[in-house]
Amino acid sequence: MSRPAATARSPRVGRVPGWLVLVSILILAFNLRPAVNALGAVMPELRADTGLSGGAAGLLLALPTLSFAILGIGAPALAARIGSHRTVLLAVLAMIGGQLVRSLLPGIPMLFIGSVLTLAGIAVGNVLLPGLVRLHFPNSVTAVTAGYTVLLTSGGAIGAAVTLPLERSFGGDWRLGIGLWALLAGLALLPWIATVIAVGRPGNLQQGPRRIPVSQLRRSRVAWAMAGYFGLQSLQAYVMFGWLPEILVDAGMTDQQGAFQVFILAAVGIPIAAIVPWLLGRMPNARVPMTAMALCYLGGYLGLILAPNTTTWLWSILIGLGGGAFPTALTLIALRARTPGGTISLSAFAQSAGYLMASAGPILFGLLHDWTGGWTWPLIMLCALVVVHLFVGLTIARPRYFEDDLPALAPATA
Repeated sequence: MSRPAATARSPRVGRVPGWLVLVSILILAFNLRPAVNALGAVMPELRADTGLSGGAAGLLLALPTLSFAILGIGAPALAARIGSHRTVLLAVLAMIGGQLVRSLLPGIPMLFIGSVLTLAGIAVGNVLLPGLVRLHFPNSVTAVTAGYTVLLTSGGAIGAAVTLPLERSFGGDWRLGIGLWALLAGLALLPWIATVIAVGRPGNLQQGPRRIPVSQLRRSRVAWAMAGYFGLQSLQAYVMFGWLPEILVDAGMTDQQGAFQVFILAAVGIPIAAIVPWLLGRMPNARVPMTAMALCYLGGYLGLILAPNTTTWLWSILIGLGGGAFPTALTLIALRARTPGGTISLSAFAQSAGYLMASAGPILFGLLHDWTGGWTWPLIMLCALVVVHLFVGLTIARPRYFEDDLPALAPATA
């Protein structure tokens, strides 16, 4: 299959040791989901304590996608001004500060403000990581992508699994549960400070062709298809991470049992995140894995409709297998652009437009539950969206580059 153009054979770029960049990328990736999934784990307790309605809770659960959509779009411009590495360092500081705000300061407004600040940092990391991989590891894109998606998925699984046990072992409430993850984010500071020092001035790295303005990508069919595929898989994920515990609590489980099912579906994604990028780097197209993932999603949702309290572990596993669409989307972002600059632009466009689309999911899911008094119709909505997701994905399953839709950019990206 066609592969992204490589501009170097060594993972060392400029004066930056490849091992240092790799460590920095991996530890950042591990921090990009615990703060999100921990909120879903404490949601039944949070709602009981604060009295949030289903719609308001849905809005809180939609904040990740809304924040990623709105705040992630500015990441390429900021990175172009101060450098990608410095931008990521600022993102880590925002993640730490935001988690402290929402856990230490009282009041629902502070919960929302702290969440937005935390999610702003995560949004920047989401957007810039694929471009940094292309820049520093041009001949190992799928391998490094597999590594960081495994850790990203692992962080999400751990956040879902241990938030409640840790909270209760320390005798705290839901605020302690979501605040503990600021300590994990603090571990990312040292390697990113070291990386920024090693890079020095932003111009010290030869980053190849100029970055492509994100606004130009709206004319690319590949870019829109990437945004649709990324957005619809994000919608599925954030609905499940946010609402699955409450679905299962209503079916008769305890809140810890419901949170453990989220851990199962997230944990299933860990080996999938390792396999999918490797697989996509060796297949002529992605149709077969895309179709298999969609069928797994459908099987899991139908199981929750028909027998939510019977073989629940099976439904969680199937939904987790469907979640392989996430590493598929991240890998295709790196494989559907020709340069590191193009990868950052495609990442920003696909994630911003995609997360904006996905932000409606948790809200609509909560509202449908409020209107119908049950979970059947919300889950039927997800089944219908899985079909759309598969259709959009098949349009980008075969190798192609978004720059080819924009002839004016061809000389700059050849």
